Amino acid sequence: MQPDFKKIHSFENNLINKRSLKDLMYQAFLNYGIVKSSIIADRVKNLTFHFATQSGVSLSVEDLRVPAKKRELIGLTRNEVETTQKRYEIGSITSVEKFQKTIDIWNNANNFLKDDVLTYFRESDPLNPLYIMAFSGARGNISQVRQLVGMRGLMSNPQGQIIDLPIKSNFREGLTVTEYIISSYGARKGLVDTALRTADSGYLTRRLVDVAQDIIVRESDCGTTEGLWATELASNNFLNLRGRLLAEPIFTQEGNLFAPANTEITETFLQTLKTLKDHSPIKVRSSLTCTSTRSVCQNCYGWHLSHSKLVDLGEAVGIVAAQSIGEPGTQLTMRTFHTGGVFSGDLTRQVRSPMEGKIEYWEGHKASLFRTMHGKMGFRLKEEVNLIIKNSFGTTISFEIPAESLLLVNTDQYVYENEIIAEIQKDTNLILEEEQKEIYSETSGEVFFNALDVKVQADKQGNTYKTNNKAGLIWILQGSFYELPAFSETLLKPGLNLSKNTLLSRTPLYNKYPGWVQIDKSDNGTGICVQNFSVTLTNAFINEKVENSSRLQIKTDNHDFQFQLTTEPNSVLKQGDTIAVLDDNTYRTTTGGIVTYSLENPQASKKRKSVKNLFKGYFYWIPEETFKFSTLDEVRLSFSKNESIVGVGEEIMPNTFSKVGGFFQIKEAEQEVTIKPGELFELTSAESQIFDKSDRFVKPGNFIVPGKIITQQLVYLEFFELNEKQYILARPVQVFEVPKEEDLSLSQSFFPYNSHEHIKLKVIKRVFYKNWEKIISNNGINLLQTFIVFDFKQEQQGLEPRLEFTPSKVPGKSFLKIALYEVIKTFENNRKSSRSSLPTTTRNFVSNKQYVASNTLIGQIETTAGLVNKLAAINPHLNSGNMKEVLILNPSDLKKVFCPNVELLKKVSVGDLVRIGTLLNDNVKSPYSGQILEIFEDHILIRLSQPYLISAGTILHATSNNLVKAGDILATLVYETIKTTDIVQGLPKVEELLEARKVLHNALLAPCPGYAYVRFNKHGESTVQLIGLDNEVQTLALKPGIKTKFNSGDFVEVSSALTDGLISPHTKLETLFSYFKNRYTSFEACKLSFKLLQLFLIGEIQRTYRSQGVDIADKHVELIVKQMTSKVCIEDSGTTTFLPGEVLNFQKMADIALVAENKGEIPPSYVPLLLGITKASLNSDSFISAASFQETTRVLTEAAIEGRKDWLTGLKENVIIGRLIPAGTGFNYLENQERLAREKGEIDATFHREAKPLSENILDLRLVKKE
Repeated sequence: MQPDFKKIHSFENNLINKRSLKDLMYQAFLNYGIVKSSIIADRVKNLTFHFATQSGVSLSVEDLRVPAKKRELIGLTRNEVETTQKRYEIGSITSVEKFQKTIDIWNNANNFLKDDVLTYFRESDPLNPLYIMAFSGARGNISQVRQLVGMRGLMSNPQGQIIDLPIKSNFREGLTVTEYIISSYGARKGLVDTALRTADSGYLTRRLVDVAQDIIVRESDCGTTEGLWATELASNNFLNLRGRLLAEPIFTQEGNLFAPANTEITETFLQTLKTLKDHSPIKVRSSLTCTSTRSVCQNCYGWHLSHSKLVDLGEAVGIVAAQSIGEPGTQLTMRTFHTGGVFSGDLTRQVRSPMEGKIEYWEGHKASLFRTMHGKMGFRLKEEVNLIIKNSFGTTISFEIPAESLLLVNTDQYVYENEIIAEIQKDTNLILEEEQKEIYSETSGEVFFNALDVKVQADKQGNTYKTNNKAGLIWILQGSFYELPAFSETLLKPGLNLSKNTLLSRTPLYNKYPGWVQIDKSDNGTGICVQNFSVTLTNAFINEKVENSSRLQIKTDNHDFQFQLTTEPNSVLKQGDTIAVLDDNTYRTTTGGIVTYSLENPQASKKRKSVKNLFKGYFYWIPEETFKFSTLDEVRLSFSKNESIVGVGEEIMPNTFSKVGGFFQIKEAEQEVTIKPGELFELTSAESQIFDKSDRFVKPGNFIVPGKIITQQLVYLEFFELNEKQYILARPVQVFEVPKEEDLSLSQSFFPYNSHEHIKLKVIKRVFYKNWEKIISNNGINLLQTFIVFDFKQEQQGLEPRLEFTPSKVPGKSFLKIALYEVIKTFENNRKSSRSSLPTTTRNFVSNKQYVASNTLIGQIETTAGLVNKLAAINPHLNSGNMKEVLILNPSDLKKVFCPNVELLKKVSVGDLVRIGTLLNDNVKSPYSGQILEIFEDHILIRLSQPYLISAGTILHATSNNLVKAGDILATLVYETIKTTDIVQGLPKVEELLEARKVLHNALLAPCPGYAYVRFNKHGESTVQLIGLDNEVQTLALKPGIKTKFNSGDFVEVSSALTDGLISPHTKLETLFSYFKNRYTSFEACKLSFKLLQLFLIGEIQRTYRSQGVDIADKHVELIVKQMTSKVCIEDSGTTTFLPGEVLNFQKMADIALVAENKGEIPPSYVPLLLGITKASLNSDSFISAASFQETTRVLTEAAIEGRKDWLTGLKENVIIGRLIPAGTGFNYLENQERLAREKGEIDATFHREAKPLSENILDLRLVKKE
């Protein structure tokens, strides 16, 4: 009988959104069944479609209303950020705390703006199309509305670090270029994320289906008395009990039976249960404790959630579970959290004061002092604290702050409305991980450590580094940083006043080699050169600027040679540089062609690589014209001339004419046209048979064709076939002779005369082409040229050879001279390497053309202050660039603070360090951070300084009293960053759990329950001492830098995490089994270990899904986890035939062990095994199912070798071989029951029929024995 509608529902005049529709349909299914529910769904659909069509809801730009309060809110937020920046600048917070505070300020502003948007829509414009779409559940969400009309907020960079510059604009207002670039990374990542997520989610569903496809409801009750307590369920609430059956009866406080075992838990049952004041604990049936073989029973599974009735026999609940877990996979994010990717609001629930007033609480509560991630000091509560707020009107508000929370106010402190007074930690699995952040100096200056405890430590490689053991300040006392050359002499001491011309340093200049001073020879006329050696050509003159180039004329006894200079005067020379080239066209050709150096057979001479061995004083030039073309259209007109003779001046290509004429060929493959000059001779068939057809030279007077044609000059023969006829092309050869020109000699004069000849000028002839090289040229080439080359026999360090023109007595003509100079560079020429902007001058102690011996003081570089200032500090040590560092105080580094009553300065004295806001006297606060330099009658002179707060454990890179430049690293902050749950989130996290992958950075697990203490040995190494319930003491080593998750003296459960890190499910199972096997039988130990691990895995999976807003019923996850924890591995076979390492089903192994014990044999010992869903699928009882999943060849091979049988109990194996699946309508449970009853009846009838003859036979046998 269906319930009365009016008793269940009352009329409500409210907006119906997506959630309300869900509730409506759920109630319809629950109370009225599938048929009526489908009618209701159709009517609701028609109603909504009708009015949606009538409404014509559409979105326009005008519907996007930006809240008026946005500008004011952003202004207030900027002020708060500036306040945080000022706190950082005065050294109240570290750079990490500033960053965290900044991103939290902007995140809170974003949330306030979002709430303001919602309030505006809800109160002022409830029919706004944007509001209707987003909050009815039709399309969009609050995050998208926030970005459209609020602000986009904070974005992360490609490394996952949040950028503390938020996007303050929204899409309605439009983004600036900078904001667009910042946001584009996240947008692209979102698109890629969606594409990858679809594929990963599909593959996850396939694996889940494969592991659970054979779980079918095969019986009504397995008969087990075990179950799970309500407190053990992953979803620890009353609603999760709905649809389960009681494993044990529930009794009231008086001992009366409230509900027997196997009672279905409905909503009515739960409402009645809530009215009971006290009752016995609730224990429910679960798939985890079901004892059905290869299945789950009706009572352990409970309701089918689609129609809220007990599940039917033959229902494929494994497939339903796999789809329920796999389908929401696309809704999970694949994003990973990195450093700085966590807002404190995500980790803590902030408690704000509901009104302004005075705080009161008892000071005797246990608490420890704690610094928050924003740099505020607070109390970490060890116990619950009752907080009272009283205002001036006598109103009192009291509330509880739970233990492990942060209390941020003192008793009797006055607070304002909405001020954060406490932070309660959310129930999230937090991981603390060490990160590092460098602190860079923002200005140049002198380092000073204030209240630091510096300790020198060594790493594993033996490298030493300095750390700070307590919080303190690094001060940078500001000044202008300068670097002077390391070889300079500093003349002054720190602290002296400098005038404009005060000499800071002087650097002496010495020469290494003797010679003549020439001041005007260096760059810009500011350097000093010493000429050590020179060579001059005495038989050569230079005619300057003839035809825009200098010409060199060399006179010998017989000839005058004209050279063209290729090197400009005053150029620095290197070994082998060309000075000049001879004007000579003797070896110039008119066209391209082939060059060879001997008359040998071409094939033989080509094998020789060295031209020197071939060259006999002659060039042999075979002229040939070659023209390149890019398309065939350029030579289309010449196709008719191909492989024929063309004349001189004939057009080959458009505007291209032949210079020599000859045999014309078009080579399409090489995209070139060749014209080979020569005479063409046809060979008769008889001649061609006896003729040598190799290409070769024929000397004058020899036959080209024996007995027929004689050549009068040197020719080169080429043989080829044309139109099935044999031809010879006799190509003319041009011979160039290279005589030994002994008359071209250079007359050289050396100075000084008695010195060694360090440098020379040589005349050489150069050949540019290889033997038989083909040269393509239309203008001709030079086969050989004569050069004058610079020869530097022995390069001497510090000497520079230069080419010079020396005037001669003849007007317009000069001598060619090469001199070796020692160039002494002054500081002005070397300013880049000295990196100093101080004024420098060079003072010379020598005059031009003066002779100096080696190591003579020839001058000095002088550095002056340039301005009226003060010398602050000198670093006595050289830096890595071999420079000496000085710090000078310029007027911009000093600030005056006027104090009317200087005599009242009791707070500070000269040399003290003050921060912004420090009281100088009773009335005046310092507007600057810095050092008190001098105190005058009416003012104080402060040297500007920058303080940097560093925490304990910071690695120091700078040393006190050292000088640093802007941008230098001062220290590396080592701090703890909080990561939510895990680096891996969403779908990858679910995969990691379901595949039971090993995790990095394992947490240390407690091997037994007991009391834990942290101990330290004499070497400073920490250990965990665990005192068990039986007073057994276990000591566990702690890795350096690992944080513990307990307080000394706390009680810890077995396998609970003692340190930060992830809990590896494999390690947890090993720890549990190691503890239980010493106290119970193998079966019980295995069973208990599996149960605790199953609850842990279900909780982790459900936490991941719920963090993304996805709700999945526990029973689905229980089925999958049960499949993962159903195998054991044999360690010792006992007296059975099993092998160590063999994997068996746990229930089957328990039965085998029981049989072995009953027979008096030694049962096998085994350990529990956790398998990921992929491995569990491959280890299923059905080899057909496993082979259809993965590793087909291996699975089938092993099954064939072992002779395995497949009993076709699952769905896949039946589908594969074409049988009806044993589920749904194919489930034959009732037929099996009837068949079993029929077989039992037949057995009973046969027994009764044959029982009498059998007894008679036995009696006859006994009588025979007696006789």
